[in-house]
Amino acid sequence: MQSTNVIEQVVRLAISTSLFAIAATSTQAIAADASAPADTDAPQLSDIIVTGEKRETRLQDVPIAITAIDSSVLRQRNTNSLDDLDGYVPGLNIARNQGAERVITIRGIGYETSSNPNSQPGVAFHIDGVYIAHTMALGQDLIDVDRIEVLRGPQGTVFGETSTGGAINVITNKPKLGDTSGNASASYGNYNYVKVDGAVNVPLGPTLAARFAGQYLRHDGYGYSVGVPNVSKYALDDANNLAGRASLLWQPSSTFSALLEASAFHADHAGAVQKLITDTTPGARNVDQDLPATYKLDTRMVSLTLSQELNDTMVLKSVSAYQYMNKNQTSESDRTANPAIFDHLVRWHDRSKTFSQEVTLSSQNTSTVEWTLGGFFLRQRALQDILELSAPGIAAVVLPDGTGVKFQTDSPYQHTSLAGYGQAIFHASDALAITAGLRYSWDKVSAQPYQFYYLVPPRSAKSDALTGKISADYKLTPDNSIYVTASTGYKPTGVSFVSDKPFEAGSFSSGPQYVPQSFKKETVKALEIGSKNEFFDRRVRLNVAGYYYWYKNFQFTADDPVPFAGGTDNIPKAEVWGAEAEATFIASPALRFDGTFSWGKGKFTSDFLTIDAQTAAQVRAQTFAALGYPAGYYYDARIEAAVDAARENLNGKRLPKMPTTQGTFAATYTAALPSAELAMRGEVAYRGSYNYRVFANSFLDKVPSYTIFNASITYTPEGQPWRLALRAQNISNKAGIASRFSDPYGSGTTSVEYIPPRQVMGSVSVNF
Repeated sequence: MQSTNVIEQVVRLAISTSLFAIAATSTQAIAADASAPADTDAPQLSDIIVTGEKRETRLQDVPIAITAIDSSVLRQRNTNSLDDLDGYVPGLNIARNQGAERVITIRGIGYETSSNPNSQPGVAFHIDGVYIAHTMALGQDLIDVDRIEVLRGPQGTVFGETSTGGAINVITNKPKLGDTSGNASASYGNYNYVKVDGAVNVPLGPTLAARFAGQYLRHDGYGYSVGVPNVSKYALDDANNLAGRASLLWQPSSTFSALLEASAFHADHAGAVQKLITDTTPGARNVDQDLPATYKLDTRMVSLTLSQELNDTMVLKSVSAYQYMNKNQTSESDRTANPAIFDHLVRWHDRSKTFSQEVTLSSQNTSTVEWTLGGFFLRQRALQDILELSAPGIAAVVLPDGTGVKFQTDSPYQHTSLAGYGQAIFHASDALAITAGLRYSWDKVSAQPYQFYYLVPPRSAKSDALTGKISADYKLTPDNSIYVTASTGYKPTGVSFVSDKPFEAGSFSSGPQYVPQSFKKETVKALEIGSKNEFFDRRVRLNVAGYYYWYKNFQFTADDPVPFAGGTDNIPKAEVWGAEAEATFIASPALRFDGTFSWGKGKFTSDFLTIDAQTAAQVRAQTFAALGYPAGYYYDARIEAAVDAARENLNGKRLPKMPTTQGTFAATYTAALPSAELAMRGEVAYRGSYNYRVFANSFLDKVPSYTIFNASITYTPEGQPWRLALRAQNISNKAGIASRFSDPYGSGTTSVEYIPPRQVMGSVSVNF
């Protein structure tokens, strides 16, 4: 009954706003039509063309919640990476774990198992149609981008890789035949910020063209550590990145094209500021830590896209890709320079090699039925290698091969994914369109865990699922529509890198183990009702949506009463609901307003007992001391029983990484000067508070809200190819917390990462 009431509220919220607006503006439009002729010179919103459903479509005609951010807005916000999208799209949240791994969440659905590299994120990230297989690769810079599309809700009936939360598609600029052109830009700002980027398009004949793009980005650290020996201030959160892409287009006829793309990214700098929540070092972004944190990331990707028109009504397309990722990192696990506490992550190495192949057959030039059929294959071979050292002050597991080793793993793993999918859109009339899609997915994950120099028996897990969607889209007027979409999504199974009984050969443990070797697949059923509208002769655009999700076997990271047996587990049930809105208003030829808003809630709706690493560590230490430090260490049955008794029920707890509210508002005024144009933009962004983990611990997990202000001024001389810009981000220098991280292993510390401080930069750009 309670779920039904909430659904009714969401549905009403999703459609009442648009229906009220339709009625109000229709009445006003009738009155306006009766009193005055149409103003053909009035400014209008231009169409936004998206390819989120594998065919070029007006954004207003796609019956799902989708946001498109074009290159001009990306430039105004100085968007360099995925991190810079955080909070600017309804329902989208981007956090970081351990200063390296990006965790994308859409509508509360994301990646609560990031500590397990063979688990799959809930949001699929693509660059030019290629699914990026390893989340560490999401740390690369985005260069020469035409637009970014964010699709909310389960995806899979037109995509190669399935997702439960949504998809982010980055579309870069492609080579153009017969066009010699290019652009270049140079920026400088505080923190010695330097960014130099450019692209050039070169025709190599009537059927061949190439495009080359590159970017160099560096800045000094936003914070520093005062505890590193022989260094007064060790800079953290700096940047030293180099990125490049080369593309070659061959189009010998109007029916065939081949696009070869190769890209590379390299980062080599200090680690992120990860401040212990009890660290009292002055300055939000300054810490007292004794290990000089480092970070290196290399990514490579090569893709070949072939497109062949078979006839006037069908197109066959193939996307083949190989991607490589290699990341090395050192980190201060104890987050302190206290000599009595020593816990250093001296090696955290991730490597991944992935091949993917996607083939689609699609209709074209058809008016009644549009359809797409596709097949997808992915094979990932990867490795995680971690070495964490401890010393007196923190008890270590002492083994013959590794005295002083706090944690060690060297575990290769492999993921194979196969899928077939199809979707059809039936245009029943000029006003009504029905969409139906179906997908079958099969996944296998295998691993050879190797921990504490102990070879764990190989293990594997398989899962499959039949998912799909059906939607109806009805146009009330040519510019106003309502839609309803029901869909299902799937996230595959995986394995944890722990043994069934840690150190079983030595009889270390005799207690029960709750976290399984392999975890279950996660599934979702989703309902979305929305409306897309343009009013006042296309001067106002208002898109709204309401949604309700039912989740089964929500994947998350848990600890276990048995030491070192934590891993990935499943919470049986969860529900998510909310509403979103995006609006644009052209008040005059010179003045434009843009805004976004999202409201959402979610909770776990089934009984499930579990414990987090921090609570388990506290119980172990207290019980160990109370028992007089028994010889069995934490494997003593009485200590394991105490941890077992401390497990808590997650029923009713709030879903993580889901701010109740967040939104943006921007105003852009373009002034006409005698021989130039001056565009001034001001923006405010609010991100509400949320819990970082499923445990919803008020001390460890609460991420507070923040509000930031941005501004930009762009000077463009008339008839000239160059322009000047001045940008300021986080003008009030807000020390907003971007994310928290409670280490599920190692010392179990909880630390915070901050958004960048105030940044002011000037740039000069030229097109040629």
